Amino acid sequence: MSELGSTETIDPIAVGVDGRDPLPFEFRPALRESPLIVSFPHVGLDWPASLGPRPQVNFPRNADYAVDRLYVRAEALGAATIRARYSRLVVDLNRADDDVSAELVPDHPSPRPRSSLGGSSSGSARRPIRNRGVVWRTAVGNIPLLTCLSYAQFRARIDRFHRPYYRALELLIERRRQRFGYAVVLDAHSMPGSVGGDLVLGTRGGHACGPELRSLAEATLSGKLPSLRGRFGSRWPLSLAIDDPYRGGELIATFGRPEDHVHALQLEVSRALYMDELRCDLSPIPDPRDLEQPRLGPKPRAPQDQQRERRRLLALVAAIDALLAELSRTRDELADRAAAE
Repeated sequence: MSELGSTETIDPIAVGVDGRDPLPFEFRPALRESPLIVSFPHVGLDWPASLGPRPQVNFPRNADYAVDRLYVRAEALGAATIRARYSRLVVDLNRADDDVSAELVPDHPSPRPRSSLGGSSSGSARRPIRNRGVVWRTAVGNIPLLTCLSYAQFRARIDRFHRPYYRALELLIERRRQRFGYAVVLDAHSMPGSVGGDLVLGTRGGHACGPELRSLAEATLSGKLPSLRGRFGSRWPLSLAIDDPYRGGELIATFGRPEDHVHALQLEVSRALYMDELRCDLSPIPDPRDLEQPRLGPKPRAPQDQQRERRRLLALVAAIDALLAELSRTRDELADRAAAE
């Protein structure tokens, strides 16, 4: 009997969490079986009491705030979803568990701090995107958080908050490989509007997923699917970049193994599309099912700028909805039948 679908669960013990502790993530099963998993590693806003007083910082500004709200039909379309509960000020789940400096953890036996993961272009110049590592010393705005941690304190954070997320994804992936012969992970993020552009699809230079899925995702996010062209025409209102400036972080680097029939993609969405970034005020998120309803009566009269931004937000939600529908479809050409048997 399949473990997938609406009855799928994650046992805390299976991911290394003591049964007395809450899972450091929220798992929502799909309403139907599919090879797709959607990961939201940076949406958490909680702070564990075990780490002491909550830092006096703006937690939404240090998150991919509410990006999961854009995935309004994820579970209905067949995606199992996993959402971080805790802020990335606890641990950054999209960084390796040894991505830390000796300055922050002086007694770490083998720290391996990474350099910048990418950069954004501005004319002929290129501005590096800072990699703060798996544990941040400062929050957004250069607000101090930590001076240093002991290795024991650092390992406690990794073991309690970082490792279970990876183990959960491993578990979900293997279930889908056993059922379908392959699995697909979509790692969902948001990016500051100051980066420029609307969408960035990260594929680790094509190494994290097969070319078929990369082409499919690119076509969908460019508005080229018939369903999207039928609603938005040839003037697609969103821009799309591939692997620039975000190639994909540790999650798709770890799980994107197309040679093992595991495909991973990272999607960055500009926060300027769905919120006031200064105030962290969210725009009303449209339901993509509205696209399926015919328009009745005259169009509402609104300022041109408002109409344009509303159209862009509707296109964003429709594109994400279409991408999930496409990635959740079973595709025999991606299946590892030997592994499934």
